[in-house]
Amino acid sequence: MKKVLTIALALVMTFVLGVPAKALDISVSNNVYVFEAGAFEAVDGWYVGTINVGWHGNGNNKADLAWAGNQGEVNVTPYNVEDNKQRAGALGIKIQQTTEEQTVVFTVTKINREKLNATVVVPPLYNGPISFDVLRTSDNPGYYFSGALIDMGVNLTSAAVDKDTFYAKARVTEHDGSVQGSFGNFAWDPQKESYALGDGWARWNIVDAYVADANGNRVDKGRYVKFDIEWKTRTEQNGTAANRYDVPATRAAWYTDGGFIGFASIQLDITQQKEVPGIAAATYVQDETKHDAIFDKFKISDAPGGGTYSLFTPDNASKDNKRPILVWFHGTGERYTGTNPGGNLIGNRALAFADKEFQEALGGCYILAPQSTTAGWSANRLNDMEALINKIVAENNVDTDRIYVGGLSMGTGMTTPLITSTTENKINFAAAILCSGGNLSAAQSQTIAGKGFPMYLVGSTSDWAAGSLPASLNNLLTAGVDARMELFPAGPVFDGNYYYGAHDAWNYIYNNIVKDDNGETIFQWLARQSR
Repeated sequence: MKKVLTIALALVMTFVLGVPAKALDISVSNNVYVFEAGAFEAVDGWYVGTINVGWHGNGNNKADLAWAGNQGEVNVTPYNVEDNKQRAGALGIKIQQTTEEQTVVFTVTKINREKLNATVVVPPLYNGPISFDVLRTSDNPGYYFSGALIDMGVNLTSAAVDKDTFYAKARVTEHDGSVQGSFGNFAWDPQKESYALGDGWARWNIVDAYVADANGNRVDKGRYVKFDIEWKTRTEQNGTAANRYDVPATRAAWYTDGGFIGFASIQLDITQQKEVPGIAAATYVQDETKHDAIFDKFKISDAPGGGTYSLFTPDNASKDNKRPILVWFHGTGERYTGTNPGGNLIGNRALAFADKEFQEALGGCYILAPQSTTAGWSANRLNDMEALINKIVAENNVDTDRIYVGGLSMGTGMTTPLITSTTENKINFAAAILCSGGNLSAAQSQTIAGKGFPMYLVGSTSDWAAGSLPASLNNLLTAGVDARMELFPAGPVFDGNYYYGAHDAWNYIYNNIVKDDNGETIFQWLARQSR
């Protein structure tokens, strides 16, 4: 097959009385000396690039361009010569890909019949295995499988895919080996029983699919496709508790590691339902299971005395811009078992402190989240935690006048020894938070008063573990501590989106709902604390 296009190397006369550009018939046939292929890439089933042309003299003659060797269409976009000093141009080339490799030879023939050739080797449509990673997303109710990021192997534009391009089904196995599949409270949502396919498999409801970069960000052109699924849980009030119903085959972590938070594994099957330009045939192969992007911003290491710690470093921290640090202690269910490092980040979503709202409120803040051994938090870990905090402060660009500490539930049992410590390694805190637990005696309150930092107590009136907070507040105020308390009304915790059990008041903190009578939020309160 041979096709010929006559291309005009035209001098555009934009200055002649405002009339359309005209070509001048001056010969350049013997002065064309560059004719070579530039960079090409596969995009949407086309091999797209340029052929560069160079010449001496004015480019106002005509030359014949031909091509051969192609099996599909070839589109050529000529260039214009816009002034008589121009000596080069680039032809826009699009060659339709087929299932076979093509060698397309472009030829320009000068008036003296001399020919210049440029060869473009066109790869066939992609026919190899296509790998994908399963994605997880953290929300305050838990950790969820939320979609997939597919490496398509070729570049696509935004119009290449939509939510109906793929079909996906999943099977989730909990840490203890049990396969998800039951319906009811703290299981799959009975309203979505039609998603179930049997034997633990469930259809994923794809709500969006788009071309993305390697990090899953939507782009106009890229080699990755991300699809998002329906994954958010449904909750409802049940007395002072809450019922919870998960979208089938989406829960990525639960308390199945000996009663502690454990990560689930997943089998995901993806099939292509619509043609994707540039893909001849597709076999989709599961690769990694990726953590939430915020999770990966924490560095997880072994803690002194056992367990782990996770450290988030703000982007703007430097020796000339030292940033505050918040040390946060988890509750009973997030202890380290040896197989769940970072479980404390997602079990009750301490990731919230690395998220946008908190980081903006603090102007950038380190987050240190220790994870205890299965023995839990107590004064027995005081030396370990003081050593850890002092080490992190010394090794990073931390503002030592803005060291904050807090904990929830069992975590208050580590916060209290730290804020009342009189050891030589004690930390000079600038503020402290106790949530859903804590009991400060009059003597402990006097110690805190002597240290001179403020405190915030947060809980729910329906939570037995928060029953000592009013007395603790009275002891603090009597001792002269700048202390405040927010006890939320009876019933389950409701953060505006989800219901939780009455004990789960930390969600009020994570969502910045805690505020005083003047409207100052707990994030704002913490941000202005300094020694």
